[in-house]
Amino acid sequence: MKNIFYYGFDWSGNIGNAFIDYTVNYELKKATEGMDVAIYNMSNKPANLKYNFAIRKPFGLFGKASPFDIRTMVKADVVVLGAALFDIYWSKVETGLLKWLEETQTKVIVLGGGGGNRYSKEEVDYVKSIWKKINVVCYVARDAKAYENFSDISDMSYLGIDNAFFLKDCFKPAPLTIENLAIKTFDLTFDRKIEVPEGYTLVSLRHREDDVDSIKFARKNGLKTFSIVKDTDMISDFADDYLHLYGNSKITHSDRVHACVSTLSFGGFARYYDNSDRAYLFERVGLSEIKNKLVKLDQDFISQEKEKQLSVLKSALKIV
Repeated sequence: MKNIFYYGFDWSGNIGNAFIDYTVNYELKKATEGMDVAIYNMSNKPANLKYNFAIRKPFGLFGKASPFDIRTMVKADVVVLGAALFDIYWSKVETGLLKWLEETQTKVIVLGGGGGNRYSKEEVDYVKSIWKKINVVCYVARDAKAYENFSDISDMSYLGIDNAFFLKDCFKPAPLTIENLAIKTFDLTFDRKIEVPEGYTLVSLRHREDDVDSIKFARKNGLKTFSIVKDTDMISDFADDYLHLYGNSKITHSDRVHACVSTLSFGGFARYYDNSDRAYLFERVGLSEIKNKLVKLDQDFISQEKEKQLSVLKSALKIV
């Protein structure tokens, strides 16, 4: 039996991470049908907390830099990672995990991710210097820019799509009484006034539970915290709540990549409001105009891309 470990999660700071976690698990289960495997999930959240409060200055002077990391204590045949791994911040947060992967040469699959926050030469060179030392048996990029910069970290590299485009395949949204639902989700940049067609209900969401459930944030940003609660219709720690809404949304306006991806996956229209390099994942699926207007995904095209990605993943898992 092969032991497959997927490291993901950390929903409180970004519920969109859950959309990736749901779909990666779906892809792994589909790709391993008929194989003798066990799939385990573990969270990257503890490493983030350790970095912020035991390593990062000035807290590193007072925090306990515990060496305990359950992710580095497993008997793994392969470790699977997704989402935006290839940036400097993630690399610093995950120093312990990356060092363990390098020293043990544990086989790694980077699936539907490997994107960065920026694709500057500085960031690319820094990240690549780390990942070239790791045993990446398969790299599935989610955008052409990431593929161009990092495809040489593995002998099996493929220009794929973001994992969250699989949401329609693995999640069934609940039927709602709202017939014409529109959503706005702005918590990375600034709030916008959104006009929706007559007869539509506009719902305001946020992806960061930490913004209202963190004493530290509330003490520093009291008025902002109260404003967020007052102006937001829903903030939850449970991903299904959001997917029931995005799955029913006909129109979504957001500065969150995965608010848009989830709506598009279920067949709705979306517009993206930010200049992050993560937006390259939309160009990969033919939606380069998403920053300028509402766009809709070609479902036939994305179905073909999903089949190709599952085929590549299945091939990779057969050789580990």
